Amino acid sequence: MTTIRMAQGGGRTLAPPVRGGSIVRQVLLACGILSSLLYVATDVLGGMRYPGYSFTSQAISELMAIGAPSEAFVDPLFITYGVLALAFGVGVFLEGAGRSRALRTAGALLSGYAAVGFAGPTVFEMHQRGAGGADGDAPHIVLTSALVLLTLLAMGFGAFALGKRFRIYSFATLLTLIVLGALTAPYGARLAAGQPTPGFGIVERILIYSSLLWVAVLAIALLRRPSHRGATAAPLTATTHVDGFVAPGFEEVRAEFERNFAERGEIGAAVAAYWRGEKVVDLWGGRRTPEGDAPWNEDTMVVVMSTTKGLAAMTLAVANARGWLDYDAPVARYWPEFAQNGKGAITVRQLLGHEAGLVLLDEELTIEKLRDLDYVARLLARQKPAWPPGTRHGYHAMTVGFYMQELIRRVDPAHRTLGRFFREEIAVPLGLEFYVGLPPEIPDSRLAKVKPLSAARAMLALTHSTPELLERVLWPWSLLRKSLAIPADVDFNDRRSLEVEVPAGNGVGTARAIARAYSAIAEGGAEIGITPETFARVTAPPGVAHPHDAVLGVPTYFSLGFARPGPGLGFGSSPRAVGAPGAGGSFAFADPDARLGYAYVMNKLDFWLIDDPREKPLRDAAYRAIARLTDRPDGRDGGARSRQVATVSTASAPLEQRPDGAVPLRWLPHDLAIPEVAVRTMCIDQHALRGQPTQRHESRVE
Repeated sequence: MTTIRMAQGGGRTLAPPVRGGSIVRQVLLACGILSSLLYVATDVLGGMRYPGYSFTSQAISELMAIGAPSEAFVDPLFITYGVLALAFGVGVFLEGAGRSRALRTAGALLSGYAAVGFAGPTVFEMHQRGAGGADGDAPHIVLTSALVLLTLLAMGFGAFALGKRFRIYSFATLLTLIVLGALTAPYGARLAAGQPTPGFGIVERILIYSSLLWVAVLAIALLRRPSHRGATAAPLTATTHVDGFVAPGFEEVRAEFERNFAERGEIGAAVAAYWRGEKVVDLWGGRRTPEGDAPWNEDTMVVVMSTTKGLAAMTLAVANARGWLDYDAPVARYWPEFAQNGKGAITVRQLLGHEAGLVLLDEELTIEKLRDLDYVARLLARQKPAWPPGTRHGYHAMTVGFYMQELIRRVDPAHRTLGRFFREEIAVPLGLEFYVGLPPEIPDSRLAKVKPLSAARAMLALTHSTPELLERVLWPWSLLRKSLAIPADVDFNDRRSLEVEVPAGNGVGTARAIARAYSAIAEGGAEIGITPETFARVTAPPGVAHPHDAVLGVPTYFSLGFARPGPGLGFGSSPRAVGAPGAGGSFAFADPDARLGYAYVMNKLDFWLIDDPREKPLRDAAYRAIARLTDRPDGRDGGARSRQVATVSTASAPLEQRPDGAVPLRWLPHDLAIPEVAVRTMCIDQHALRGQPTQRHESRVE
C-alpha cells in the first residue's frame, strides 16, 4: 500500500492566485467595458446625425435602418461593437475554462450573441418607419428576439459565476429586462404600421443600457478577480487538502480526485473502493463546509441523500435471507392495513421496484410527525396508487424508504426500526460508520454541511439534463417536485432532520463505510448473512417491462430497492451490479463480477441524475486500474471466487450477436433487442477503457 498525504507545505500543488493575469486576458475582458461604452456613444452620436430623430420615442434600430441619414455613420460602429462583444465573450469563456462551468456557458452565450448580432447592420436591417410592412421587417424582428434570448441566458448563467452580491445584481437586472420587455411588446404593431410610439425610446434604452451595464460590471469584476493562469506552482492551502491512500495500481483514482478540486469545482468529498474484499482506495479532501476553511477529515460524515436507498435495501435482503420476507408475496401479508384503496395485490417486489404508484402522500409529513412511526404507518397504509400497480414504474423519491421502514418493523421478530436493524445487523458486524437516524453522540464537528440545490441553480442543468427531466424538476405540480417535498420541512444542514429515520434519503456516513457495505455484497453477501439464494435474487437483472420512468421522464431500472444498470444508464461491469445514486452527485454500488464495492460522497450538490462529472472519472479510473491489474479489459474478475459466485447467481442463454448487429438481452423481457454498443455502455462505459477491446460474457439467471 502507498499512502498519499497532501496538506499545506507538501504534495500536489496548485497555481496561486495572481491578480490581473496575462495581457491577452486583460484585453479580452476589457473589451466588455469598451463594447458597452461604444454602443452608448454610437446611439448618442447617431441620433445627433439623424434630423428629427427622437430619443424618447424611436428605436435604436432605426438609426441603422435602410436609407436612414445616420446609417452610414452607425453601421461601422455597430460592427466594431460586435467585434468587441465577441472578444469579450471569448474572454469570459476562457476565464471559466477549468474553473467555472457557469462562466464558461455565459461566455459561449455572449459569443453567440455577438456573432448573431453581426447580421443586424449587415443583413437583416429594418426599414425606416412607414417604408416597409411588418413582413419586410420580420427577419429583423426574429434576429432581435434571438439576441434578447441569448442575453437573458448569458445573464442567468453569469449570475452564478461570482459572489452573492453579483448574483443578486444579475437577477435584479434580469427582472428589469423581463418587465421592460413586457412593456415594449405593445409597441411592435405600432412600429410595423409606422405609427408614433411615444415613450418607446426611453423604455428600450433603459432595457438595453441595463444589459450593457451588466456586461461592464461583469468585465470589471473578472478583471479584479485573481487569476490562476500562467502562474508557478505553490502548495495547496488547508482548505483544499487531499489525504488518504490508494493501493498500488490505483494511483489514477487519486489523480482524478485531485482534479475534482483543481478543475471541477469540488468543495469537499471522499471516495473509497474495496476490490476482492480489500480496501484499495480511501481518499478525502477539501472543505467540510461550503463557507469557511474547516477541512474534510478522515472521520467526516455527510448526508448522502438517495444513496441511502441502497443500504436500506440491504436490510430487506437480510430479512429475505432469514426467511422473514418473501419478495414475491403481497405486502398485505405482512401488513394487512396496506391493502386499503386497491393495494391488496401489490407485491413486495413491485413496491421495491417503484411500480406501486405510491409516490405521494395525501397529508403533509413533517420531521416531528416522523418521530411517531405508528402514525406514519397509518398514513402510508391509506394511500391510493397514482397508477394501476405493475403497469408502469416511477421513482418513489422519498416514500419508498418509509414503506421499507414499515416492512422491516413488521417482519423483524424484534420489530426494530430500519435504522436500528441496519446498525445491529450490518453496520456493527462490518465496523461501519453509517447511520439511518443520526445518534445524538455524533458531534456536529464531524458532519459536513451541504451546499443545497436551488431553483436558481437549476439553470446550470440546462446544458446536460434532458428536457423531460428538467420539465419535471421545474414544474411545481409535477409528481417529481411534489415527491421531493416529503418531508415538508426537511433541512439537511439541520441535525434534527438527520436524527429521524428517512431510509430513502437522510443516511449519514463516510464513503469508506458505504463502499465496505457494498464490498460485502460484491463478495456474495455472506458476511452479513445473505444466502446464495437471496444473493441470486438481488443480483438477477431486473424485469423492467416499461423502462420509461413516469416520474423522472427518463429510462430507469430498479429491483428490490436497488438501482440497476440498463440501456442508457450504465454502471458496473455486468447487469448484476446493484447500487444507488443520490441527489447532488453521490453514488455507490456493488459489482459482483468485478468484485468491487465503491462509493463517492460530497457536500456540493449538483443537478446530475447519474454520471456526475466529479464522480464518473473516479469510477472509470478504478475500472481501468482493475483492467490493468487483471489484464481483463472489461474489468471483470476471472478468479475462482468470481466463478463461485457466478454459479450461485447465474441461467439463460449467453449473449449472441444477430446479423443486424443487435444483441438479444434475455435478462430483459420480450427478448428486447438493442444495438451491441448499448450493451457495452450499459455494462461498463467502454470509452473509459481508451479503446481497449470488449470481451463478451455470459449472463445466466436462476
